[in-house]
Amino acid sequence: MTSVVATFNYQGTLGISQAQNLGESYTHLGVRRIRVDEAARTVAIEYDATRMDQRGVAALLRRLGVPIDNSLPA
Repeated sequence: MTSVVATFNYQGTLGISQAQNLGESYTHLGVRRIRVDEAARTVAIEYDATRMDQRGVAALLRRLGVPIDNSLPA
């Protein structure tokens, strides 16, 4: 297993439904940890790189309703 952390910027604020969706994202294979920094408007996802990549994480966040910007983290 290879742990990687990808940090994404999001727009606006996260509501209750997005927070609940993030909490449920642990059921997706590969997601290990989620950290939200509301002051910086970022969400950091630690994931197993043998199971998913940054594009997959970004797609997951979008499906969960998190309003991330369109650029991938560096």
